[in-house]
Amino acid sequence: MTSTFSLELGMPHLGRNNLSESAFFKAIGNDRWKQIEQAGAVQSALIRDDAGSRLYATFFFLELNLPRETPLSAYGENDTMRFLANLSHYSKVYVDGWHSLADHPEFGIRSSNVFIYQERGPSKLSLAVPVNMDFSSIPELPAKPDSLDLCRQAKVRGSFFDAAPGDVPLFEGEREVVYQIDADRDLNGAGLVYFANFVSFLDLAERKILSALDEPIPVYLLDARSTYRRRIGYFGNAQSTDCLHILVKAGMQRVRSQTSRGWLDLGFDYRIRRSCDDKEIVISSCRKVVALEPGSEGEKWADNWASRH
Repeated sequence: MTSTFSLELGMPHLGRNNLSESAFFKAIGNDRWKQIEQAGAVQSALIRDDAGSRLYATFFFLELNLPRETPLSAYGENDTMRFLANLSHYSKVYVDGWHSLADHPEFGIRSSNVFIYQERGPSKLSLAVPVNMDFSSIPELPAKPDSLDLCRQAKVRGSFFDAAPGDVPLFEGEREVVYQIDADRDLNGAGLVYFANFVSFLDLAERKILSALDEPIPVYLLDARSTYRRRIGYFGNAQSTDCLHILVKAGMQRVRSQTSRGWLDLGFDYRIRRSCDDKEIVISSCRKVVALEPGSEGEKWADNWASRH
């Protein structure tokens, strides 16, 4: 099944540096749910299993892939992003597909969903098959989507990506930030922490840690960092009263160019554990870039850092 999706960027989609990753995922996620509604000929609120339980097409994997030269910050107010979207399923439980940029279909967002119900609230989510959805217009995959294996492998190794050649660790091992869930802001209508909000939690932890280094990254550079690649796997959710323990690894390299201003290229690995039972519920890896203005304080800081490392 294929469709098109256009997103005109306005203030709800923007952050400190043009397109917000979390807001972008929300928009793509909403279109995925609309795809499922239209293909399945049933409203999302009415999807049920054979026991009558409400089912949710929850996200278990997301992948963002853009060129380093055009990260999310390349898209700003009044820009329109156009996508070609495809959708497939496996055994009427797993749903998978890409939102590919219409002008550059090799880039875009992949997302994978699974139908779940809340067996014991957010702490216990179980898989189920929708009985009132029409899957006849959704192509069936010959095997489970490989995003499942990507998540399993990340669970074992604690990351999705290898460190890039040239990366220098910004600190040894992992550093931790504890986040208290805000029940009035972070949860969705199902009483679950909204999948896209986890990205905001990761950004918050990352900013706090980078700001507290012995050589803290200037606020200007923190505000300018922008994602061009991410994978994130979801292995559970959390209760509204939970604290989230966010563990972060970080590396960085100074990238010089003969024809442009150059960049800082940063790599992060994250793990989130919930406080109620110490279960690991999110693993993510991403690459972010900061464009350096020639002669700026940010460029001077980057050059000084590179000279010492």
